[in-house]
Amino acid sequence: MSRRVCCLLVLACAAALCRAAVPSPASSGSSGSSGSGPRQQPAAGQAEKPSGPKQDALFGDGSTAPSSVLMITMGGTRSHKVPFMALGRALVQKGHNVSFISAFPPARDTPEEPGFEEVTPLGLVLYIRNYTDWDLVGARFRGEEPVPWDQALAYTYETCDAMLSDPETQQFLHSGRHFDLLILDGAYPECAVGLAHHFNAPFMYINTVGFHLASVSTAGSPVPYATTPFLSRSFTDKMTLLQRAENSLYHTLFFFFNNWLMTPLVQNVLNKHFPDVPTIAKLTSNVSFILQNAHHTVSYSRPYLPNVAEIACIHCREARPLSKELDEFVRGGKGNGFIFVSMGSSVRATNMPELLRLLFLRVFAQLPYQVLWKWEFGSESMPDLPPNVRLERWLPQQDLLGHPKIVAFLTHGGLLSMFETVYHGVPVVTLPVFCDHDANSAKAQDDGYAIQLELQQLTADDLLTSLKAVIQDPKYRAAAKHRQTILRDQRQSPLETAVYWTEYVLRHRGAEHLQAPVRHMPFYQWALLDVIAVYALLVYVTFKVVKIMASFAYRCIITPPPPVATKKSVTNPVALANGIANGLANGKKRD
Repeated sequence: MSRRVCCLLVLACAAALCRAAVPSPASSGSSGSSGSGPRQQPAAGQAEKPSGPKQDALFGDGSTAPSSVLMITMGGTRSHKVPFMALGRALVQKGHNVSFISAFPPARDTPEEPGFEEVTPLGLVLYIRNYTDWDLVGARFRGEEPVPWDQALAYTYETCDAMLSDPETQQFLHSGRHFDLLILDGAYPECAVGLAHHFNAPFMYINTVGFHLASVSTAGSPVPYATTPFLSRSFTDKMTLLQRAENSLYHTLFFFFNNWLMTPLVQNVLNKHFPDVPTIAKLTSNVSFILQNAHHTVSYSRPYLPNVAEIACIHCREARPLSKELDEFVRGGKGNGFIFVSMGSSVRATNMPELLRLLFLRVFAQLPYQVLWKWEFGSESMPDLPPNVRLERWLPQQDLLGHPKIVAFLTHGGLLSMFETVYHGVPVVTLPVFCDHDANSAKAQDDGYAIQLELQQLTADDLLTSLKAVIQDPKYRAAAKHRQTILRDQRQSPLETAVYWTEYVLRHRGAEHLQAPVRHMPFYQWALLDVIAVYALLVYVTFKVVKIMASFAYRCIITPPPPVATKKSVTNPVALANGIANGLANGKKRD
């Protein structure tokens, strides 16, 4: 075989290998393009699937038939109840019947609403009241973790058992009632999905904690850690390398906490009450739709799938007139306006450390504004109040935020409070306490309408300077008004959006066509780790084959041929003997 033939064989083999490694578009299962090429025809005997939606839950005019809806929140604070109440009442007005299970009974003077039923199992009510008898402000002020992780873990399975073991819940479960749809709290759905299985009904979420994206991720929407700040840290979507590393660590730890610690414990409780219940992972992956309590105006832009809709401010409304007494106070004093102070429903101001209370009073006394402070025990519990400060056990927050004389809002940074302050265009100073308060405050400060302070490091000068800044520097109010304009510039109100998608799921019996197959994929498939492994193996095999072929080609082309072997000369013994003899003779002559 000549050198030229060897080289041609090597080049031909290499070309064949390259063609095998890179598949051509014509040979692939689908071209990956849209709008080009002929439409595939169905095989013989195979009919095309109809593209129109199911109309089973529709009237002839296209409206939604009256349905029975069960709403459940396992949230430990009253703020979780607010979005459900707004949606539930709107559904009742559309002709549906709504039952609502929560740990917060309605007020005694609340009139009965036909078609709306509140169920508050006593076991769940008592457990959450005892659990939330906490000192959140004091813990944060002392630099402690407000809710330790072991207590947070215990909450998940203990509340589940407290609700399901309650006699009222048991009676409700075995009453033979039928529900067309369940609406669960996406912040903690793991227990309530057991009821969706029990009633054999589709379910959807109101994700009450907008920065908590575990339920959104389980449904298939991507949650990139690089731009998704962890809910209990003061990160934004613009993080440094070290912040992204820390943020990713928190997300990863929470993932393992949720899936390897909390979920098995809750699964044990569900197995106790529902012996045939599937795994929580299987149940939660089949959520029909998610009403996300967020909006890119007040949270961040997210890559949601079609079964997610943002409904931030579902409960927001225009301000109503204040009572005469309150209106006279906020307009009184020096006439400069008033500051509203509230730490929300989850934080009890009465548990505030005495040092912090005195710090507040010292700052408020120096301000030329009226101060209206939500304080659970009322003004009689604080005899050292400055004349410009008034305490009230309960205050109409949205009516105050929408009042023309308000100049600033001092708050803990709770999600609903931040929504309301943007809706009414009020600058804010935040003192985050726990849970998502840090993330909410960081976003508000990044958007320019808030100043975030740290309770552990708070001084009177810091608080006084921050309040004066958001009041006197026009950039803060301008930023709040800008966000207000964007938030209100929507095609339909958040409540109308929520009602539409709820009825959409009812009309299409779970709207399975909106669910993505990615929700059933294991992580290694979703992240293409198996595909990466295949290509890595292909690259390695290709490298080894090319290396062998290159070595062979080198020997064919570069290495010179070995020299031709010649005949070895044969020594004549006679000539050798004569030579020796002659040498000896010559030696004697010299002697």
